[in-house]
Amino acid sequence: MSEKTIILGIVGDSAAGKTTLTKGIAQVLGEDKVTIICTDDYHRYDRAQRAKMGISALHPDCNYLDIIEQHLTLLRAGQAILKPIYNHSTGRSIRQNILNHVNMSLSKAC
Repeated sequence: MSEKTIILGIVGDSAAGKTTLTKGIAQVLGEDKVTIICTDDYHRYDRAQRAKMGISALHPDCNYLDIIEQHLTLLRAGQAILKPIYNHSTGRSIRQNILNHVNMSLSKAC
């Protein structure tokens, strides 16, 4: 029987424990079988741009929702993605990282 990819979204307010829960699920299932995707990595604007525009990162226009959707679709289909990485210290996207398909993707709002 072939294994089916499962996508699980973890959401909640700031400091609600999303990261702790996500890491716990990954430990239980096996970190080699889980891909963790932080939605902060998909910010369209950096922190300074958002401040200038007067909007927060929670605004839908501030995020590449179409790219998140595409990436989750590709992972579910067994393909690798080139995912951006957001640096919380600087408030900017800093680079991209290749993620390969695994059995479960955890998408969390950071």
